[in-house]
Amino acid sequence: MKRLLLSVTAITLIAFQSCRKSETPSALLNEQLDRKSNSEILGILSTTTINVNPSTTLNTAFWTGVQTALASGPVDVIFDDGTYTLASTIAINNIGHTTNLLTLKTAVTEGGAIFTGSIATYLFFTSCKNIKVERLKFTGASSGYAMRMSNCIDFSLEKCFFVDLPSVAYGALGIHYPSTNRVLVKNCTFENIGTTSSAHMIYCAYGVQRVSLVGNYFKNCAGSFVRFRGDLSDKGVVYDNDFISTGTYLTGFNPPFIEIPVFNDVNPGDEKMGTNFMITKNTFSYGTVGSQATRYNLVFHSSGYNPTGRTYLISTADAGLLSSGTLLQKRSVMSGQLGLDGDAIRFGGNTNSNVQYNVIYRCWNAYGSTGPWTGLASIGTAVNSTGLATTEAAAIGYYP
Repeated sequence: MKRLLLSVTAITLIAFQSCRKSETPSALLNEQLDRKSNSEILGILSTTTINVNPSTTLNTAFWTGVQTALASGPVDVIFDDGTYTLASTIAINNIGHTTNLLTLKTAVTEGGAIFTGSIATYLFFTSCKNIKVERLKFTGASSGYAMRMSNCIDFSLEKCFFVDLPSVAYGALGIHYPSTNRVLVKNCTFENIGTTSSAHMIYCAYGVQRVSLVGNYFKNCAGSFVRFRGDLSDKGVVYDNDFISTGTYLTGFNPPFIEIPVFNDVNPGDEKMGTNFMITKNTFSYGTVGSQATRYNLVFHSSGYNPTGRTYLISTADAGLLSSGTLLQKRSVMSGQLGLDGDAIRFGGNTNSNVQYNVIYRCWNAYGSTGPWTGLASIGTAVNSTGLATTEAAAIGYYP
């Protein structure tokens, strides 16, 4: 029986060769799919393999062909080692299947397929689902995001590299909008990102849910390394990562590692902070050179006006309680004014080097707001250090 299954699998595995510009990917896929009848008769699910190289045209027709193949089983798009110098964004829209996984990965070498170019974004996924991106590398002069996803679900990146991206204005990786749910970034490398404080390694924003960062390596960023911004972006997991700021990057940046900010430029404001986060087993390390002013592991930050139901522009008296009050007083201000549940913010079991504060609330006037207090308050003693994940599997499934 094993011999029969091996032979059938060999027959049904489709080797889809690189698409030449003169060929239509959909037609090639249809031709290949006709050869799958043996596996369908036997009820064996086969994987369609699509090999591409730097000369392959990855246009709408190509991805339409991929979607056609997904109807019959999993699909692997395998990128040959080489440099993919892009003149326009690879746009992947409405691609994916509920049960059949689409994987984009390199053929041989981790980071062997290199995406670069002087454009805003290299890869942009919109309204996609059940996709895995593995072992790709992003570097060069991207001016917006090297890779971005919007309204995507069940998406994972593993063993990818985002390195030497000084020109990104916003993030090496962007994860955006409320329909985005269940995103895993695992065992990836982020290093030397941006030149201003607006640039981040991972920029989650506008209501994303269940983004899990597990086992990654983060080193040197101009802005806060990881950001979960506004519109109740929530249920974030940060587990077993290395965060390293050497203080020698560019002019000596040592920015906050994780930031949960709102930027309310209208009155009343239209952004609120999420409050459910689990952050544990990470290494947080700051250099003893460069700026020593913002060595914070986790920052809840407000700029601008109060949104309805929140008082981010707290009074001087409440700021005093938040800074120096008892546990109950701190939590009272957090829940009553800021909408933050100290019990739901789970932070502990991390290793610190040259860190000034574990968890803070920071408030700035901006966009014309005139709050009575600005500054920062340490709230590390008011968050929950229990109920933390102790295994990778538990971390990934922490918010089911």
